[in-house]
Amino acid sequence: MELILTEPEDIIKVSKALSVMSRVNILKLVAEKPMSVTELSEFLHMTKGNISSQLAELEDAGLIEIKYENGVKGIKKIVKSKYTTIVISLSTGDTKEV
Repeated sequence: MELILTEPEDIIKVSKALSVMSRVNILKLVAEKPMSVTELSEFLHMTKGNISSQLAELEDAGLIEIKYENGVKGIKKIVKSKYTTIVISLSTGDTKEV
């Protein structure tokens, strides 16, 4: 699925969410397949708390969705990317190609 950003507020919100490399790495991983917080933590060598705070930023920007599933040791948080492509359009629609 593709996200096309045209509104300045949306561009800024997503740009801020992607301004931290760990968030970009998380987004790339969950774009390939849904992953749990534990899997992300182990793969990226980050604490679960740090992963959770990065996920909050990505979720606030509307880039991921989080679902809860029953796991062996309790409830698991499963993270999935909403988009595989993000496009920023700076065109106002009033321009003509020459």
